[in-house]
Amino acid sequence: MLDFIVGFITSLLSGMGVGGGGLLVIYLVLVQGLAQYDAQGINLAFFICSSAAALTVHFIKRNINLRLAAYLILFGALGAVLGSIAASCVPPETARGIFGVFLLISGLISLRQK
Repeated sequence: MLDFIVGFITSLLSGMGVGGGGLLVIYLVLVQGLAQYDAQGINLAFFICSSAAALTVHFIKRNINLRLAAYLILFGALGAVLGSIAASCVPPETARGIFGVFLLISGLISLRQK
């Protein structure tokens, strides 16, 4: 039941642009005891599902610049492959620390901008 509640809350926050995906990773690692890479994989599946819904709505409303989207998809795929290769060279403990620092910095930037 706790997983359902956390999933619902992080989905709600993610839909509002708060960054619920990062919160989901924190929950999965600290509360559920998942490995960092497993938690990030679940977070990626979470993101793909929510972004697919948003993409459908934006496509129907014709809010997408298809030429720009093609470039973003191409370079995003390249970045994903390179990131995956880089992640395989980093120990899980180091990845956890890097992720924590990234969340801290992005949170501070968000606070400063608001």
